[in-house]
Amino acid sequence: MKRVSIVGLGYIGLPTAIIAAECGYDVFGFDINPEKVKRINEGDPTILETDIQSRLKNTLRKKRFRVSTNLEYADCFVITVPTPFKNDRSADLQYVFDAGEQIAKRLMPGNLIILESTVPVGTTEKLGHYIEDVSDLRLGIDFFIAHCPERSIPGRIFKELIENDRVIGGLSQKACDLAYLFYSKFVKGFLHITDDKTAEMVKLVENSSRDVQIAFANQVAAMSSEAGIDPYQVIELANKHPRVNVLSPTCGVGGHCIAVDPLFLIESFPQSSKLLKTAREINDQKPYTVIKRLLARVEELKENGHEKPKVLALGLTFKPNVDDTRESPALKIAIDLCKEENIEFSAYDPFIDSNKVAELGIPSVQDIGKELRLADIVLVLVKHTTFLSIPEEIFCSKVIVDTCGLLHDMHKKQSRSLLSGTTRTMCNFENVTF
Repeated sequence: MKRVSIVGLGYIGLPTAIIAAECGYDVFGFDINPEKVKRINEGDPTILETDIQSRLKNTLRKKRFRVSTNLEYADCFVITVPTPFKNDRSADLQYVFDAGEQIAKRLMPGNLIILESTVPVGTTEKLGHYIEDVSDLRLGIDFFIAHCPERSIPGRIFKELIENDRVIGGLSQKACDLAYLFYSKFVKGFLHITDDKTAEMVKLVENSSRDVQIAFANQVAAMSSEAGIDPYQVIELANKHPRVNVLSPTCGVGGHCIAVDPLFLIESFPQSSKLLKTAREINDQKPYTVIKRLLARVEELKENGHEKPKVLALGLTFKPNVDDTRESPALKIAIDLCKEENIEFSAYDPFIDSNKVAELGIPSVQDIGKELRLADIVLVLVKHTTFLSIPEEIFCSKVIVDTCGLLHDMHKKQSRSLLSGTTRTMCNFENVTF
């Protein structure tokens, strides 16, 4: 196994291609987006990830990796395309089967196909039979297929693609063996061998579990808000119990996995996934709860003479310290608030170019210090690390809607400074809404 084709060059496909090239494979990247292909071939990775630009340029320079809108022949094809959901919330597998159709045109006897995209249970087998019909090669005899879901997060992709355990689910033992050979060349984590349906279910269960845990955290936040107490302190103290690990509330759930994958289980197993459905409803509702609470504070300010309060949102990505806005609840909140005529809304995210923010129809901020001073309300949507360096005093005179615990962390940070001998006065954030 020497030649590898990676189908889909997004947040997982491109880093996987780079790692495979670095460990000795001849790698061909395929994507249907000609602009993306052009930029990658010029050394622009099109995504933000630690060390990705230098590593991409190095593999291109050594001629171990090239990218095209034409799929190359290979010994192994790795599918890393998106699997979004349709308007009716059912899985949209068009990209997966389009990739299968392209691969079928290049398939040779002995080839391996690995589906890394997250899919409903049973999809890998359906894809194998589809490729068998299109290519006239026999599944399990002439070519082999396995499912190996990725387990990495933006910001740590290179590290996690190498160090995390992987689950390999093949339609046959031969498929498992070939996939094991492919991954063992660069994965340091343990490679667990199973069948295709189990591997598919494992990925969906992992992310659905997180979705349920976040829904519980968001319910804790709602109950704490009704009681007039800090939910982040409640959770921090609850987690002092040796067998409790409650996650932190957020403004909702986003990203390419946790907000989407439970829907695949809900669609496939409607009678056995009622808890997952409820968790999805809770997390889907959270952005609207945030907007409702913000507008309530706006009304309070208007009653006190602020004709059109200035609202500044901090963060637009789906999680801290990345540029990824896929399914971002923060972005949804910002877009909806732009439609509100009784506020002057703007947003700032250090990980997103201001021109891109403007393209989304959101007034962007250039000078964050100036805008913070002018804002009447600060809406904290994403806890980027850089926000922790904002002087706490700036927040003291503001109305704050904090959806991710930034102010709680500032309190902790300042408390540690006081304990170490600093004589700085802590702000009393009485205007905070969680």
